[in-house]
Amino acid sequence: MADALQDSQEVYRDFLDAQRDQRRQIEEDLAFSNPSNPDQWEESVRLARESDPGGKRPCLVMDQTGQYVANVCGQFEKSPPSLHAIPVGGGASKEAAEQIDGRFRHIEYASRAMQHYVRAQTCAARTGVGYLIIRPEYVDRALNWQEPRITCEPDVLKVVFDPFSMDIDGADATRGYVLTAVPNKLFERRWKGKDLVDFGDTETKRDETIKSVLVAEEWYKETTTRNMLIYDMGGEEVATTEDEYAIACQAAGMQIPVNREYRDKYECVKWRRMSGADVLEESEYPAESIGIVPVYGYVGMADGRMTYCGIPRRARSPQQAYNYHISEQLAYIATAPKAPWIVPMRAIGSAEQQKMWDRAGIETRSALYWNDIGADGQPVTAPSRINPGVNVGNHEAGAAQALRDIQASIGMYQANIGAKSNETSGVAIDARKEQGEASTAHFPSHMAASLGQVGRIVMQMDARLSDEPRKQPLIGVDGTAGSVNVNPKQTEAFVRLPHGQGVSINPNVGKYGVRVVVGASYTTQRSQTNQAFAEIMRGNKEMAPTIAPFWAQTLDFAGADKFAQALAAMAPAPVKAILQPEGEKAPDPAALSQQIEQLTQALQEAIQHAKDAQEDADMAIAEAANAKRLAEVKERENDIKAYDAETKRLQVVGTGTEENAKAIVTDLINQMLQNPAPLPGEKVEEPGDGPGPDNTPGHEQGEAPAMEQSEPAEPQEPAPPSPELQALMQGQQMLTEAVGQLVEYTKKPRIKVAHRDKAGNLTHTTETIGD
Repeated sequence: MADALQDSQEVYRDFLDAQRDQRRQIEEDLAFSNPSNPDQWEESVRLARESDPGGKRPCLVMDQTGQYVANVCGQFEKSPPSLHAIPVGGGASKEAAEQIDGRFRHIEYASRAMQHYVRAQTCAARTGVGYLIIRPEYVDRALNWQEPRITCEPDVLKVVFDPFSMDIDGADATRGYVLTAVPNKLFERRWKGKDLVDFGDTETKRDETIKSVLVAEEWYKETTTRNMLIYDMGGEEVATTEDEYAIACQAAGMQIPVNREYRDKYECVKWRRMSGADVLEESEYPAESIGIVPVYGYVGMADGRMTYCGIPRRARSPQQAYNYHISEQLAYIATAPKAPWIVPMRAIGSAEQQKMWDRAGIETRSALYWNDIGADGQPVTAPSRINPGVNVGNHEAGAAQALRDIQASIGMYQANIGAKSNETSGVAIDARKEQGEASTAHFPSHMAASLGQVGRIVMQMDARLSDEPRKQPLIGVDGTAGSVNVNPKQTEAFVRLPHGQGVSINPNVGKYGVRVVVGASYTTQRSQTNQAFAEIMRGNKEMAPTIAPFWAQTLDFAGADKFAQALAAMAPAPVKAILQPEGEKAPDPAALSQQIEQLTQALQEAIQHAKDAQEDADMAIAEAANAKRLAEVKERENDIKAYDAETKRLQVVGTGTEENAKAIVTDLINQMLQNPAPLPGEKVEEPGDGPGPDNTPGHEQGEAPAMEQSEPAEPQEPAPPSPELQALMQGQQMLTEAVGQLVEYTKKPRIKVAHRDKAGNLTHTTETIGD
């Protein structure tokens, strides 16, 4: 461990020595272009002006370079970059690349990468170089889930990068260091028991108000060997490590045939954090390049190494000239003698008078005294005034020339910063603006190259950190949030899951490149597209139905998506086919409406059939009940008819003589004798009581039993009168009288009375004698 620390410190000092001149220049440029307090005067010139015998002369700073730095960075913010994955081969797919694009956008959003991009670009414009740092960061420590995070180092002097790197994106760098000042108390809490020793000296000024320890992060490449296996995947040969091959076989559920194998020498990247006494942390870096990516400004070559600078370095001399002329111009106007005379030396008298004339440039006096008679007694010519406007005009011309020199040194003119220039026509102004942008085109070009390296590191790191199946967030091209299933065990790069569960990707399958597109932001593109569609529809109304759905998709008001869907429903059929998502068939609103109408009609028919069936069942039940009720009523009607027949017979008989009535009474008495009346409390079954042969219910209480007709009894010989017969005979007279009354009653009109059950249904009818 001590050997590793010593080796790192030796390499660090070697890198510092190799970059000493470049770092000193960066330090000067940082002070020269400091937005809050630009230091743009040479120290020797400043001291000379401040110690001028005639008084302290001003050293004004009218910084002109800051606006050009801001303009370069503003162009970058106006046209932000976007990272795109490109399928190269080995089973990579376009669909998986689109999902990786969404992961890029999520990682950039979570990292606030745009702020870091702009800061790195600003450092490149000021000093010639800025640095982006990519580190893994925990998003869920409980599950040990990590994601790449993009940051930058705002103090470029805290970064010591490989001085022998020649690639514009730093991909060939083998080592790099980032130093961070950690307060002593924080250091003791994080690494208990470790000595408070600086890793090394950055050879820059340190803030001594806070006691801190310089801790270094080091990325370095280490050469090692591994066994590589080559097998067929989707018609292409794929080279993987033994671990990746085992995962592929497990996902395939079989042993994949290996075409051949070989030993590969490669460089793996390691990372560690160190103090001056200990290696505090170390691990393997999950990417193929070190995690420091430089962003360069102006680039050159000297002594076999890359040199670089920013805008202030190119404009340094004309900016200093401009400051001088402005200072002299302002100083002359503000501190010029109030009595500007040209005086012969012999005209100045005593030492006091000479001092007065010396101070005339900085003090206001009503008059200056002079000797009109010289030492030889001869008259002295009177002092003459000078023209105060001559020197002022020279400094104005010098300042104007310095401004032109600043613009020429960096190739950016007033048209580039929105100021009025000599050009009068719009074409000329645009041409000058394009010329200025072309002269600084290397800034966005170098930034795009560096971001390509950032994208490659992020893609490799994200794939290696996703070592278990999980759902990861992403952001769509329109800024909407989503998610994708990442399964490192599946054999295909892209799989569409069933039952609407989304898609699954394996970024480890296949090879992908990274392309950086620098252009307008999505919001700007949306606005420009909206205006273009509106102009087309305004100029060609026949195209409105075709263009309207696409135009509506660029609107941003509430309900715009529904409005776009409504216009898409009314669009021609070819447009509807274009608007269908890839791999899916979008439903046709008209077809959906027809299907819904058909389903509604079928449902109504089914409901009607069910209703009819229910009515048929109810009718069958009602008919069965009615048939049963009718049978009962018919039976009762038969009983009533029999009773009516008996009654009519009595009526017919009753209309005869008294002898007929007596015969009836005699017959009635004989029947009573054959069927004696029951004793009180004794129950006698009558026709209709209890179930009959056909299980018909008996008569309810209150029903009149049907009268049975009996055959006339045959004549019998008189028997000795029994006591009962004697009693009957004794009552014969009484019965005869009763029969007479019965005959009278039978002649009276009869009224039918209806009898109903508890449910209100008619059960039977009876007759009664009317009053």
